[in-house]
Amino acid sequence: MKTAKFVKDCEGFTGSAKLYELSEPIEYDKPWDKEDTTPAKKTKFVVVSATHAMFFGAETFIFPSNENGEVTDWEELEGSYRGGLSHTVALEGAGFSVV
Repeated sequence: MKTAKFVKDCEGFTGSAKLYELSEPIEYDKPWDKEDTTPAKKTKFVVVSATHAMFFGAETFIFPSNENGEVTDWEELEGSYRGGLSHTVALEGAGFSVV
């Protein structure tokens, strides 16, 4: 079972943002072109941000980060969603159980 463990609250975000350590790395910055053989980047740390965004309403996004909670890429990861404010729902959507 893949898990996500809470590490700390993150500052500098609107709403609630928390750093989680994943039991298995998650890929990000994947090539768009099938002919591009550049490997995707991987991380075991993610920041999950839940907020009310102007014009969009409630949204919870997952971003790759380093162990200090600094986002390394602003492209939303799998599990990110609009219409709710649950870190658990987002992480479960990415395939991880929160412990």
